Amino acid sequence: MKDRKHEPSIDPNDQPNTRRRDLLKAGLVATAGSMALGSLSRNALAEVTDPKRKRKFKVIDFRCRPPIKAHGGLFKLRLEFIAKRPNLLNNPATLGEPPEVVKMVGKPGAVEAWWKYLDEAGIDTVVVNGRYAAGVPELSMGNDQLLEFQKKYPGRFYGLAALNLDQPVEKTVEELEAALKAGIRGANFEPGYRTKNGGPATADNADFYPIYEVMQDAGLPLQIQTGAFAGIDNWGAANQIWRMDSVMKKFPKLRLVLAHGGYPSITQSLALALKHPSVTICPDVYTFWPGGQLYQQNIDLLQDQFVYGSAFPFGNADTTLQQTLALPLSDKVLEKYLHANAARLLKLDS
Repeated sequence: MKDRKHEPSIDPNDQPNTRRRDLLKAGLVATAGSMALGSLSRNALAEVTDPKRKRKFKVIDFRCRPPIKAHGGLFKLRLEFIAKRPNLLNNPATLGEPPEVVKMVGKPGAVEAWWKYLDEAGIDTVVVNGRYAAGVPELSMGNDQLLEFQKKYPGRFYGLAALNLDQPVEKTVEELEAALKAGIRGANFEPGYRTKNGGPATADNADFYPIYEVMQDAGLPLQIQTGAFAGIDNWGAANQIWRMDSVMKKFPKLRLVLAHGGYPSITQSLALALKHPSVTICPDVYTFWPGGQLYQQNIDLLQDQFVYGSAFPFGNADTTLQQTLALPLSDKVLEKYLHANAARLLKLDS
């Protein structure tokens, strides 16, 4: 696994030059093609209407979580940390009493209430990241559960595979390849939360090169955790943008998505996206948190490299979307930000 480029050929069909990664890519093309057709053949089940623009927009929320036990720790943070700050966080999407659905984690009817809430907000499609957090079941959503949701809500729910970085990378790559073959549309990468194999790590660690190679070959997004809560050491070394520049130099076609937009290193994140066209910024909740004005001011300048997200439950899905509609963006740019860029990353338009 140290050098996947020289791994031996495998030949299930007696074709001597077929390699494992070629088979993976062929399977991904077939899977993505069939899923994309299913997505494009239907009209949006939910659209948001902007009365000022006098038109509707289709919306993909690239960072949204259902109220299930596997994400329970995040909902707890909203209720016990954000909602109970000793001083004011004056953003309409987090100020005041949280929506009732935030309090329903693990309860009967919670997922149905979530979908109703999203429908009313005008959100058609959600992207939900898997996560492996050692010993914390309320922060761990596995690939089987993501695939179950994708099957139950076709065309509306897309998962990003969880990556267990506490095990040998060979095992992680095998699990990732299996998830991609099964229809997962990307992967979620959180090196700052590694607890074994050397503990918290940085993006430029060579241990992760096999993961980057798989994702670059697949042409699907690898979302990396950034932000004020990017790892055990928060925005320490795991959140250093220059390290991601080193990764992109080695894997220039890797579709890297900065979850939480690289916050608080906003200008460095913008520079990374400027330098590498395959980098996408998802500022999600930080768009309207302190310093988020820099994201707002640059969506137009890097209009093909931003995707919309609410980071629900940290931001209310409905209020965050209404705040976004109020941004001084052209209809064309807003269409890209709310839908087209994410659809391209997920290969919904191929």
